[in-house]
Formats: sequence, C-alpha cells, structure tokens
Amino acid sequence: MHKHSSQLFHYIVRLNKEDSAFLYFQLESNDGLCFYSTLPYKPHTQYRDIDLKGDILLHNEIKHLLIQCENKFKMDILVDEIIPDQKDSV
Repeated sequence: MHKHSSQLFHYIVRLNKEDSAFLYFQLESNDGLCFYSTLPYKPHTQYRDIDLKGDILLHNEIKHLLIQCENKFKMDILVDEIIPDQKDSV
C-alpha cells in the first residue's frame, strides 16, 4: 500500500524555451516525482511556463531538482504553494 498525503505541492516555473527540454528530461528521468504540463503560450514566445503538481511527501525531492536546475539556467518560480488533494472529490 502506498502512503499518500491529503496535500499537494504546486509550482509554476518560467524558463527560457531552450531550457524547457532539459527540465522535461529531468522530470521524465525522475518518473513519478510529479505531474507536469506546459501552460498555453503565444506563438514565438521565448519562455515556457511549466505547471508542476505532486504529493507533498515528495516536496523536498522536487525542490532539490528545481534548485539543481536553477544552478544550470535561469528559472523564475511564479507559484510555490501547498494545495489540497482533490482525489476524494471525484
């Protein structure tokens, strides 16, 4: 049985379009760390906003990954919050 929390971490990060592929690679290689998606953007926009959500029990791990990525390229954290898990409302 997997242990789950009733809370999720929620980040929205903004980074250059060129750097987004590296972040996606890191997220894919850490499968299960979080759910992520690129938010809508206008054509020719040179940045990407990426929405990240995951179990609060993995908050330290995602925070570590984001810090390591910030050491490689500029990344702005637009949202950093804890939200309730809505899994029971389905």
